Amino acid sequence: MKSAKSLKLKDRLTTLLVAFFLFLLIGCTKVDNKPRLQTLERVQKDGTLHVGYVVYPPTVIKDPNTGDLSGHFVDAARFLAEVMNVKIQFHEADFSTFVAGLQSRQYDLSIAATYRTIPRAMAVAFTDPIIYIGNGVIVRKGDSRFGTLSDFNQEGITLAVAQGEASHEYAEEHFPKATLTVISTANLALPLTEVLTGRADTGMADAWTTSQFASEHSDVVVDLFAGRPYDLTPVGWAVRPDDIQWLNFVNTALDYMKSTGRMAEWEDQYGAHWVKPKIEYLAD
Repeated sequence: MKSAKSLKLKDRLTTLLVAFFLFLLIGCTKVDNKPRLQTLERVQKDGTLHVGYVVYPPTVIKDPNTGDLSGHFVDAARFLAEVMNVKIQFHEADFSTFVAGLQSRQYDLSIAATYRTIPRAMAVAFTDPIIYIGNGVIVRKGDSRFGTLSDFNQEGITLAVAQGEASHEYAEEHFPKATLTVISTANLALPLTEVLTGRADTGMADAWTTSQFASEHSDVVVDLFAGRPYDLTPVGWAVRPDDIQWLNFVNTALDYMKSTGRMAEWEDQYGAHWVKPKIEYLAD
């Protein structure tokens, strides 16, 4: 049996060897203290602008056969890349994942038509408002139970919404007594089909989507608040919260596109008619 003295000596040698190898490991490891490039500088250096999008006509339209993108937000993003003299690469997301795509640096800019809400502003930095969109409600024709928004906040009522979309947030806050059917999808019209099939009493989405859906299925459903959307909310693009220089740059670009009339031209091309504040430019 080894003596206590020899065991202590062995422990000390082991400790010294471990410390020596750790010293070598740390000494041989290069620590990269270079600061991360700012987004604007990195885009210019790499020559590529990465853009996240969510299909939402007419801001973003995706051809189901070719996958080609169009829409007035897409045209605006392409114009931005053209002026910057860089290529553009698009990355598809949905309203429940676009934040994660920004945070993981999969893309530098999200052009999803996103409601600038207070909870979302805790996760991303929004540009100045580009357009304003309200919400709408689809119900079956002849369903006389609903006349006001408060009528949806009752037990036994099933509401269909898209996960992460503004109507989802609104329904959770204002209709706690109702049952929510939450669908994970980038197609905001999909929850509205739940009303067609009878699986939901009502479907909720933005006012443009409910208006289009009601027009296409006018024999079965109606848009309860047609022409008078509720919860009017500003819509903007989004960047990472710490990208202040990049945010200022994108805001400057958007202001230029709006003031020169380019944004209005793209919207007219796709038949977009959004709510906006009236701005007049007067010469002295």
